[in-house]
Amino acid sequence: MWDELIILLNQTLEIYQALLKLSRQKRDILAAAKPQELDLLTKQEEVLIIEAGKLEPLRMTLTSELAAMLGLAPGETALSVLTERADNETAEKLKLIGEKFAKVTGELAELNELNTKLIQQSLDFINFSINLLSQNTAGTTYAPKGQAAPTGPTRSILDTRA
Repeated sequence: MWDELIILLNQTLEIYQALLKLSRQKRDILAAAKPQELDLLTKQEEVLIIEAGKLEPLRMTLTSELAAMLGLAPGETALSVLTERADNETAEKLKLIGEKFAKVTGELAELNELNTKLIQQSLDFINFSINLLSQNTAGTTYAPKGQAAPTGPTRSILDTRA
């Protein structure tokens, strides 16, 4: 059962490492403003996230069975708790996997934060550009003798004539 858990954790780790690689690519794509490439990359991320989601119930089942086998409470299925109860060889493998997970998830968190900032900057620029393009030229407010100035046709980005 320990071997099954190690195999499953390694499969999950490989998915997270692939997500990390895609997040690095996403950073470069966002910086280069390439929306088509971003769309393709996002679809690849979705596939990996779905794969990881399919492995999660298997991991939960295995850890629950191991916890029951070791006489632990159902909530005591954390990797660190199980590692304490494993034999030395298995414990070393689990510790190594745990360290790799910590490194990958830490890097993913940093990249996700950076990518979020890049996306926000892009959105801000797009909003600024739209506002700049959609501004009406400001004319005079009053005509001679205090009368309101006639207004001309307003411009719009969208053609609403259909």
